[in-house]
Amino acid sequence: MTNFDKKKLLEIMANVAPGEGRAEHESNDEKIFLKNFLPLPNYRMALEVDTFLILGGRGVGKTEFFRLLANSPGRQALVKNLNIRGLPPLERTIWIAGYGRTKTGEKKFPAPEITEKYMKDKDRIDWRIFWIGLIVGVIFQQEKELSNHSWGEEIPEEIRDSLTKNLSLLSRWFPDAHQNFESINYALDKLDEELLASDRWLFITYDELDRIVPSYIKLGAPIAELLAFWLDRWRRWERIRPKIFLRTDLFGENFLGFPDASKLSGHKISLEWKTSWLYQVFVKRLANSRKEMNDYLQIVPGLTSKKDETLGILPASDESCFKLLMEKIVGVFMGNNSRKGYTYNWIPNHLQDAKRSIAPRSFLKLFSLAAKRRLEKFDEKDLAENCLLEPSDLQGALMDTSQDRIEELTKEEYPWLDALREELKGLTLLTEEEKFLKLLKKTEWNQEPPSKKPQEILKYLEQLGIVEIRHSDRRINMPDIYRYGFEVKRKGGIKRPK
Repeated sequence: MTNFDKKKLLEIMANVAPGEGRAEHESNDEKIFLKNFLPLPNYRMALEVDTFLILGGRGVGKTEFFRLLANSPGRQALVKNLNIRGLPPLERTIWIAGYGRTKTGEKKFPAPEITEKYMKDKDRIDWRIFWIGLIVGVIFQQEKELSNHSWGEEIPEEIRDSLTKNLSLLSRWFPDAHQNFESINYALDKLDEELLASDRWLFITYDELDRIVPSYIKLGAPIAELLAFWLDRWRRWERIRPKIFLRTDLFGENFLGFPDASKLSGHKISLEWKTSWLYQVFVKRLANSRKEMNDYLQIVPGLTSKKDETLGILPASDESCFKLLMEKIVGVFMGNNSRKGYTYNWIPNHLQDAKRSIAPRSFLKLFSLAAKRRLEKFDEKDLAENCLLEPSDLQGALMDTSQDRIEELTKEEYPWLDALREELKGLTLLTEEEKFLKLLKKTEWNQEPPSKKPQEILKYLEQLGIVEIRHSDRRINMPDIYRYGFEVKRKGGIKRPK
């Protein structure tokens, strides 16, 4: 038997999801950020030159990936560890953020409420000028060497000065950019030619596009025009390429009203997490946290594979190691026997949404909240040999994770969902589609939903993975990751642990 300071290990585990597991709230410390980052195999295709749209649900790691691409050592480590060959040599590439925060607290771009007010009633060409202005402004701010080339001279000096010093002040530069739209377009054409002549590439990355304006229903126009712009420039430019990180629900044809969406099929990928990858990111964060935790992880032989100079300790890919780790931390079963489920499978089964997708944010948060629950009543005598948690800790943490998930959705991306909490509270699943539609119909919306028609709202909830409509009998089901947060019941469901 090995003696571990279990209280200390639980305190470390409680911090496995810093900033509530959200990349935009995590550390600006480069070393910490890179040691928390897990390079996934599907990132290879995302970095192909011909891939410019990277889709993913909330909490799947889009912002972490975006932040990594803004980091030179991070890019190098990613290319090296994944053996990426579909990208030009990094020394010939330039990377800038066309929108989104590469570090917490950045205020480089116009504030959302200012953008909404200023761009009110503007047409699609105006939105194109908005996006082009941001591109040029960021180049002038970040890439001094590139800015001094002859292409920049095609843009009047007063506009260059305004975009460099006042990029966040939309009213300062937009009128001039509008008036000199042709000159700016011509300058970017010349930039592409100069990049081709010098055998270099410029990659422009985008994130947080759900925050361009505060109103959800007004996001369609700017996002549709950004995609249309890059689809046009794909054929026109050879060496300027985008990487656009976009929430999956914001790419819906009905939402965007973007007729050319089908043309993007060969240029997009979706970020999805396999169960083994979720356990890998959990292990990686633990292994790179503190020596005490790394020592504890050695009870599973082969759990970690190697140490990278930039990315830190890397986890193995052998699924059997993760199964054994769960046996050590919690136990084989979520109860006295297999009737309650095997721990390794129980965790992803209860965290997946109606589309069978799991956000790594929720996965990490589950363990963080479970550790906090155990610390509240910590007594080492309650825990078996090397165990840190009991099944009841995970069961309670699942309910907490679900509540946090709903809080995130209602406070940020989908404020209209808040009205459903009161309407759905106490509902027992499974329930008939007709009954569910009646609940939607009588809901008093305090924020405007994407549609006022109950059938369309139900379809939208299905697209978000919040509900599942069973094909056999059209009854409505809701996965646990949302059910507890909405306080919806299900016969035979988990009872809240004491």
